[in-house]
Amino acid sequence: MNRLLAVLLVLLTMTSVCVRAEDDDGGEGTISFVDAAQADSFVSGGAPASVEPFAPDDLEKIILGSDDRVKVKKPKEYPYSAIAYMVVKGSCKCNWTCTGFMVTKNTLLTAAHCMVCTKHGKWAKNITFYFGYKSKKNYRYRYKSRWQAWAGTTFPEHRYTSSDDWAVVKLDKNVGDKTGWFGMRFCTDSELLGNSFCIAGFSGEAKLRYVWGTVTDVWEKQIGYDIDTLPGDSGSPVFDDNYYAVGIETNSSDTANFGQRLRDEIRQVMVKNGLL
Repeated sequence: MNRLLAVLLVLLTMTSVCVRAEDDDGGEGTISFVDAAQADSFVSGGAPASVEPFAPDDLEKIILGSDDRVKVKKPKEYPYSAIAYMVVKGSCKCNWTCTGFMVTKNTLLTAAHCMVCTKHGKWAKNITFYFGYKSKKNYRYRYKSRWQAWAGTTFPEHRYTSSDDWAVVKLDKNVGDKTGWFGMRFCTDSELLGNSFCIAGFSGEAKLRYVWGTVTDVWEKQIGYDIDTLPGDSGSPVFDDNYYAVGIETNSSDTANFGQRLRDEIRQVMVKNGLL
């Protein structure tokens, strides 16, 4: 990948945030890519219509507020405990941060561009996932073991593409048993358009914040909304007041913000690889 990818990612997306080199290199992993031919070969048989959310018994369920851009006071409680602050190191040895969220006991969703260095176009090599994160010394759970990811795009022709900017990450341990996980709903257009959803992510100085808004546009692969987002929010869950995720925050323009719609293509990657 060349520097064009870096420029486009910086200008067009809610980007990851560059950080100083970390003492903790995190767990090493591998990334595979889902091409169009493979996606077209998926079938719906056997794939669940939805996934139920889960909160461990020792976690309090937080009542979701409706204020704009609010700092989360109890990130160790559900559903915020299921949101990961990701510290990523690329094969180029650059470090950056992003957001991800658990959707099964061992599966996390994030944006594909969270897995690539926007300066050098090199893919992630090591990731540390912090859950219930307040600081490097104050969190509910840290995962730094092996992982395996499937990304929806390779960013063809070295250009950012928002149409398949998603990644499924399998963790080697059942992290969700400790953190809980979001449910998943694969919604129809009418179930999305005009309805209110929340985004919670680690924007700005690694602080977890949430904000509510309305879905204003729906396409085959994306949703648009009037929800304010900031750098670091990429990979955040777009979810309802029953803790069901319907999308993944990814990018923005001058007039709106956008996310990946949870859809059959993503569901089938999880089914094929034994995650559902």
